[in-house]
Amino acid sequence: MITVTYSRARENLGVVLDQAIAGEPVEITRRNNESAIVISKASFEEYCKAMLNAEFSQLIGQFDVTNKALTDK
Repeated sequence: MITVTYSRARENLGVVLDQAIAGEPVEITRRNNESAIVISKASFEEYCKAMLNAEFSQLIGQFDVTNKALTDK
């Protein structure tokens, strides 16, 4: 991952976007040490899909526990 300051990212926004689109996450930092990560749309969509799959798996797991408890009665 590449890390750049806010000022440098602003000056080189095209380069930052090109790096992110190419699959290289870019961390942009501020003076107060807060930061954000720029990633490609494809990487973001993969992340969202993974989060939804994890949430779905958790819900199905809870459903299975409840279903088993009801079946055992």
